[in-house]
Amino acid sequence: MLVSHGHAWDDFLDEFVNIFSVYDLKKNKIFICGSYSEETFTTLQEVQNIVNAIESNLGFFEKEFRRTHLENLILKFDLIAKFSNEIIMIIEHDKGGHMIEMGIILSFREFSEKTKVFVLKDAEITGVLKRGGLLTPFFKEEESLFYFENIEVLRSYVKKLYS
Repeated sequence: MLVSHGHAWDDFLDEFVNIFSVYDLKKNKIFICGSYSEETFTTLQEVQNIVNAIESNLGFFEKEFRRTHLENLILKFDLIAKFSNEIIMIIEHDKGGHMIEMGIILSFREFSEKTKVFVLKDAEITGVLKRGGLLTPFFKEEESLFYFENIEVLRSYVKKLYS
């Protein structure tokens, strides 16, 4: 995505250092995406806790950045995704803004190559994902695409990959 963020890079780095620290810039920065709905955000927090249990990792959410690109959430996602070393996408349903983010990830190799996707098995998700976006060449099962039946299985995948 050829997007100029202009002064937003400086603003974003300033905000990042205010939220975390200048030392966190050296860590493996992992952008955790998924539904922020009340029922599913606890899953994202659980993933963040596992990722952050390793001192060299820093897992974070888009919503932690409140000043950056408030006028355009697509530009905000692009900036944070470019800044991140890795992206984790948790899909428990196909309702909400995280599906737009998944579309962006699929559209740009720069993002899909650094993304791991965890999908709740038997979740109601769009056919575009089931019969397209979640298939090779975008993702490879048990390498960058993982299906989980419950939070325990998700925990075990995340621990195995990030511990």
